[in-house]
Amino acid sequence: KDVAFNVKFEEADFNWAKRVVHGTKMAAAYWTIRTTGGKMLHIEYNANSKLGGIVREEGKRDVTIMANSPALVVDNVHVSLENQKLTVEVGGKWLMTAAVAAFPFGNLAANKNKKLLDIGVEALYDADHDVVAPHGIFGQAYDGDNLGVSGKMDKVKAAESTTEAQAEGSIEGVWSDYKVETPFATAFMYSRFDATAAKPRDVSKLTGEKTQMGEKKVLVGASDVPEVA
Repeated sequence: KDVAFNVKFEEADFNWAKRVVHGTKMAAAYWTIRTTGGKMLHIEYNANSKLGGIVREEGKRDVTIMANSPALVVDNVHVSLENQKLTVEVGGKWLMTAAVAAFPFGNLAANKNKKLLDIGVEALYDADHDVVAPHGIFGQAYDGDNLGVSGKMDKVKAAESTTEAQAEGSIEGVWSDYKVETPFATAFMYSRFDATAAKPRDVSKLTGEKTQMGEKKVLVGASDVPEVA
């Protein structure tokens, strides 16, 4: 509730020593956050940005988040940038990151200067039992069942291949249910942005392999790798 974290995917070719995989990469991250003071923030960070992150608030000038500068604080939201990792913390609730990373096998000429984003999401409270259960590709993992669910993965090892897996079996519905119309949109099939109550997903309906998790706090995130679409 009050937080939407969207990611832009782009087609990309991943060159290995003896393989080429046509897949997708995470290229940009967008946050829409309603602060405790009722302000609506739009935050953007791009893998190819040379300036840093951008924070927008209606009626005010855009703020550029520069590397190693003091964090921008707006009510309960803190935004900072260090070592090409943008951190967005919603006080007492969520710690979210988007970090610029080089393509795998970055020493190959075909991968030179290519960048992508690695994404991380950590709940700072008992999100598993929130009256408004989180959702989205990452958020739905906080469903209170203490189970990890593995979805479909590509297994083709040919010299050239195209990824096909779309997390089937590990997410509620299908991937297209999670698409949004614009970078800062909050509306999609399982949106919780304006909800006052919402139940978590029913993990028993997921067909992916289930693994019992430990009691340690888990960071939910993703690094775009050639084996996963």
